[in-house]
Amino acid sequence: MNEELATTFNELDLNHDGQITEQEFVTAMSARGEEITEPEIKSIFQDADADQDGKISLSEFTAAWNRAG
Repeated sequence: MNEELATTFNELDLNHDGQITEQEFVTAMSARGEEITEPEIKSIFQDADADQDGKISLSEFTAAWNRAG
């Protein structure tokens, strides 16, 4: 796995439980100075959250990243 990708995932996974929630994503993006809308969040999670559990795992994050790239 790409180290930069793992670093990015860890920056978004604020409580370091191996999952990114919508709230963690919004908080992390805001901390970076990037505002994100509710429709954008829903779209990202709809695409990335393959098992639809409301969280993005590292494997889901990696797959979504690779699709986007």
